[in-house]
Amino acid sequence: MVAQHGAVAAGRLEVGQMVVAAAAGRAQALTLAAPLGYRNPALPLRGRDELLNCLLDQCRRGGDGRLHVLHGLSGSGKTALALEIVHMLQMRASPMSEHRVWWLDARQAALFEDGFRAVARRIGVAGDLLEADGVVDALWHRLSRAELPWLLVIDGVDDPRLLDGPGLLAAGTGWIRPHSCPCGLVLVTTCDGTADAWGSGAVMHPVLPLKGRDAACVLMDHAGPDAGALDDAACLARRLGGLPLALRMAGVYLAEVMGMPDAFREPETPAEFDAFRRALDGPAGQGLNPAQVIADTWRLALDLLHRRGFRYAADVLELLSVFADAPVPHALVLRAQVLQRHPGFEGIDGGTLWRTLRALAALSLIDLCPAPEGDDGDESEESARSPECLRVHPLIRDVSRTPRYLSLVTGLLQDACSVEQVGKPEEPSSWAAWSVLAPHALELVEQEDDLASLPDAGQVSAAAAAEMAARFLQARGLSRRAGAVFRKVVRIRMRVLGAAHPETLTAQHNLAGALHDVGELGQAETVYRKVWQAHRDARGAEFAHALTARHELGRVLHDLGRLEEAQQHLSAVLDVRRRLLGEQHGHTLSAQHELARVLHDLGLLREACREYGLVLAARCEQLGDEHPRTLTTLHNLACLMQDEGELTGAQQQFERVHAVRSRVLGEVHPQTLWTGYRLGCVLRDRGDTVRARALLLHVRDGLSAVLGEGHVQTERAARALEGLAGPGTSDGVTIACR
Repeated sequence: MVAQHGAVAAGRLEVGQMVVAAAAGRAQALTLAAPLGYRNPALPLRGRDELLNCLLDQCRRGGDGRLHVLHGLSGSGKTALALEIVHMLQMRASPMSEHRVWWLDARQAALFEDGFRAVARRIGVAGDLLEADGVVDALWHRLSRAELPWLLVIDGVDDPRLLDGPGLLAAGTGWIRPHSCPCGLVLVTTCDGTADAWGSGAVMHPVLPLKGRDAACVLMDHAGPDAGALDDAACLARRLGGLPLALRMAGVYLAEVMGMPDAFREPETPAEFDAFRRALDGPAGQGLNPAQVIADTWRLALDLLHRRGFRYAADVLELLSVFADAPVPHALVLRAQVLQRHPGFEGIDGGTLWRTLRALAALSLIDLCPAPEGDDGDESEESARSPECLRVHPLIRDVSRTPRYLSLVTGLLQDACSVEQVGKPEEPSSWAAWSVLAPHALELVEQEDDLASLPDAGQVSAAAAAEMAARFLQARGLSRRAGAVFRKVVRIRMRVLGAAHPETLTAQHNLAGALHDVGELGQAETVYRKVWQAHRDARGAEFAHALTARHELGRVLHDLGRLEEAQQHLSAVLDVRRRLLGEQHGHTLSAQHELARVLHDLGLLREACREYGLVLAARCEQLGDEHPRTLTTLHNLACLMQDEGELTGAQQQFERVHAVRSRVLGEVHPQTLWTGYRLGCVLRDRGDTVRARALLLHVRDGLSAVLGEGHVQTERAARALEGLAGPGTSDGVTIACR
């Protein structure tokens, strides 16, 4: 890890970090920006000149087609070296030597594949998200034929098996592989230097601890000249094993101590290199195990903070280490009023908590990160809403992590993931917050053994936070992954609350929605019918949750082609909602919209048009003309125009909806792709086969990636593409709306 520094503009380079950060109202499922803000130009990279020049020479010559793997201990400076390479390429960039640089963070496996698919999209591969195996071959086909030089950095690969993808990394068929591009380089950072794991197409570059003058200079860089002579720094550096993270922590510690007035400095506090080394050689400091070295330095730093009055520092660091290995949105999850009710944090308030975080950052125990930026360094009002985060280095997280605060973290995340705190996960305006909350909420249900040891209340809290995060995944079009999380939530609630509990039924309802999205219509019908009947039997047919389940059952029946059954259920729901909620309530409008879909597909176009018109007017007034629900109604009105032969008007509406959905939801969101399908059909029917073919090809591949090749929507797009030889009506159905 390198020192924190202000953001550095990307310049001519296309740089990016795998960060899920969808700013309000923007289509940014992830960004690909290297974290150059962590590079401090005042602190030179020591002891890596030979390796740096070797890799820069590979970049200048266009690479050799092999994987270049930087491997070494956690804290050895692998990421710092990769960032220096990106920086040097930026400084040397010219119109004739411009590099495209993509940076993927591999520490969040659940989001990692999306980074590769984003790279594929950047280089022109269509259908670049989720489970489609063919995107890997398409990605490397494109990269191998790229004309501009490129650098692909995969940072933090703890387990090389993550890179297998649909193939095998060692066999050259994984997510990364040897290539034939004369101007491209793949660079990986990892703790695993096992050559067999990477295959014969990899070049292994060990990033070793620093030695001699280089290690001593790192200490001097951070501590300053008053901490002792270079020889003393060299002795301490040897005691620290030359590990850059340990050198940095020790140097920052000494700088902090020397900045204290003598009157406030305890006599036993080490203030020079030699005194620090003697402190490490005390009873607690034994051997040169890197983790132990970090632990010893960590202990000294926390002792210093305790003597300076930061009584909560150790507990706050232990608490932070329970969160996932991802940026922690501290302003969202750390609530002083919640903490002060828990043993260990009695009496803490917001000011004390913030000062403690700043003190931990001052000693390099955590990094306070700037808010995530867009690909272009966008500093617009929307980007500014992305929450600020902090990060704990993996080694410090390892030595600080205990299960003691797991129950507290589940409660904090449940509070943070509430609609009252950050908004509904289905609302694009809240996606910036959900993008940084989701990894932590999702990890809770991955720790099944630890979770099962918690009291029932803790398990329920974890399930609640994970359920909200899964709803965010589903809203972003990642329904297959959302479904896997919903299944875990169902299991937890079945075990703790029982099958008939309302929260268990809610989880099953959400699971059915994910099944519906991915085309598992038979399973979705079964689950919805079960949930509807359970609510109806417990609270009556007009109970709100019973109506919602029946509404969704009607949607599934429509998509199964059982239109009369769907009409029966949706008409009944609409009648009750009009009576109980009123004509303009959002739930009433949703039922009215779904009934219009059924009327449309029954051929009752005039009746469908009237219902759509009423829903559209209400949604424009209540939600705005760019809200996803409003766009869905506009899409379906355009479908109706298309089926009536009004192709010019239909094309205009589809183009409008497609543009807004691409911006708000993303180019490969299922709803964006489905609008693209209908637009492609209109272009085909109007004789514009060139545009139609390009668009339908993108849609087919995208739907195949998102929903699978066997999904009904993917099959319709494929048939439309095959039928471009002559005009005809589209064979799609109106799109569903929740």
